Amino acid sequence: MPVIDPFTVVHVGAEEIQDSPGYRFDNTHREGQNALVIQRTLGGAAYFCDVRGTQPVPPGHAMLFSHEEPTGYGYPPDATEPYRLRFLAFSGPGSQALFARLRADFGSVVRMPDESEATALFDEAIERFRKRQFRDRLHESELIYRLLIALYREQVQDTRTSDPIEFGHHYVRNHFRSPVNLKGVAQKCGVSREHFIREFSGRYNESPGVMLRRLRLEHARAMLSATQLSVQDIALASGFTSSNTFCRAYRTRFGKSPGSARK
Repeated sequence: MPVIDPFTVVHVGAEEIQDSPGYRFDNTHREGQNALVIQRTLGGAAYFCDVRGTQPVPPGHAMLFSHEEPTGYGYPPDATEPYRLRFLAFSGPGSQALFARLRADFGSVVRMPDESEATALFDEAIERFRKRQFRDRLHESELIYRLLIALYREQVQDTRTSDPIEFGHHYVRNHFRSPVNLKGVAQKCGVSREHFIREFSGRYNESPGVMLRRLRLEHARAMLSATQLSVQDIALASGFTSSNTFCRAYRTRFGKSPGSARK
């Protein structure tokens, strides 16, 4: 069987100005490299359409898409100024999963402000491609992965004001290994503990406390099988305040103690 190359390759990075209603693309039948694309609006606006409908892509935002998918984009017929854009096309299994998760969690039109870390990395990737300044393919892969992580983090921070419950969901997923508690998470979201628990449970079909415990136990279970760390160290590394609390929770969930599971 052929070996899959995990590294990311940048195919093109460029800047364009479009002002014709004839500027539109249907990604279903795109020819050439099946790439992942980040296309950021610098001025004017574009539209992006998928199964959810048509969305504007104003300045400070970007559209995310891939070739050979049922989406499209173009120059709005009622636009009054040119559409200025920058785009970056790349491919590779190492970036594909994160790109897909970004779209699944936040959609295909995302915020990408001028002064953000994501925009700085996006511009750097384009300039390095144009000037052939990637040190090697490892540097190329690293930069694109950092860009996607920064773009994901940007969307998470936005939910803090636009959707506090979603922000709390991301916060729990990203900080479960720390000794956080629900009162502290709710305070981060700017809502009461009771409101946070009620809304979170209704939306995600799992209470935040149950999710927090599940993530910690799954992480601890993986550490038990992959490391020789003590039960105490694993408990603390998984967000539990003590080994006793960890052992009780582990036995309740998996039917055996952490020590027995390791043996």
